[in-house]
Amino acid sequence: MSIFDTTIYGNTLHQWCVALLYLIGAFTIAKTTFWFIRKFVKRLASKTKTRLDDILVNMFEEPFVFAIVLFGSYLAINHLTLPDVITAWASKIYTFLVIINVTWFIARTVTSLMDNYLRPKMQQSNSMDKQVYPILYKMMASIIWGIGVVMALNNAGYDITAMIAGLGIGGLALAMAAQDSVSNFFGGFTIFTDHPFKVGDRITINGYSGTVYEIGMRSFRLKTLEGTEIVIPNSQVTNSIIENISRAPAKKIVLELGLTYDTPPAKMQEAQKILKEIAKDNVDVNDDYATYFLTFGDFSLGIRFIYYIRKDADKLQVQNDMNMEILRRFNDAGLDFAFPSQTIYMGNA
Repeated sequence: MSIFDTTIYGNTLHQWCVALLYLIGAFTIAKTTFWFIRKFVKRLASKTKTRLDDILVNMFEEPFVFAIVLFGSYLAINHLTLPDVITAWASKIYTFLVIINVTWFIARTVTSLMDNYLRPKMQQSNSMDKQVYPILYKMMASIIWGIGVVMALNNAGYDITAMIAGLGIGGLALAMAAQDSVSNFFGGFTIFTDHPFKVGDRITINGYSGTVYEIGMRSFRLKTLEGTEIVIPNSQVTNSIIENISRAPAKKIVLELGLTYDTPPAKMQEAQKILKEIAKDNVDVNDDYATYFLTFGDFSLGIRFIYYIRKDADKLQVQNDMNMEILRRFNDAGLDFAFPSQTIYMGNA
């Protein structure tokens, strides 16, 4: 009697060795196939004029390698004599994994085609399309995976109808728990239909101010001037006041300047003239600027300077440039800014 005829858990050692060889062979072939695709097939695909073959090769390689491993596992299990319960479970798992593998390939291919062909066209279109694409991408992937999982479970022997009916028992509790999610969904729908803002707009909502850089179906994200990220649920859009700063034709700046009381009238006029010249010379400032000598304050002669920064300009940088130029020109002209002070007159007792 050969050692290979020794029985272990209902199978001879020879059967166990053959099953192991099936597994080792499957992994070896899978590894070789993966190397071959990376080394030669991709290189050939890259030389063609179309990108379609490159996409298909990239999406096909990993599911194909996994399919080889699955097939080797199937041969290994079928070569062994196993209890009916284990065989039944192995068959269900194998069927489930095969369908999931096919779903994986389809999902990778469809989403990759969308990334390479649909997204560039939508990016060149209006801003609405740019915002819709991420949601369309996730929705398509979710639909493919949802159908694939249902088919896999159904073919593995599970009664999907009974499972769905069972889920209906807890439907009310689920609906109550999902109120926030539903509110966020309709809030996202409001963003895409009412257009209160879009990606790239600077907005203020509920005391938060920042630039919108991502809009999803559950929330949208702001990046503040400090560089921090704020995630706001979409549900707040429907019951909050939103200030869209980016949609203003220009940003109004009101600057209050105070000169000392010893400034003569001619110098006050010169100060206003200088302010108008500074506004006129700045290309990022609109033409409708104005200056007024408005107040005799407690310690200064008040000048109000109003100007408007163009919509596409860097507002903080323009304000910085304007203030620096005002300081420089006023110093050159001998115009002194006032500061809080008081004069005390003391008489003889």
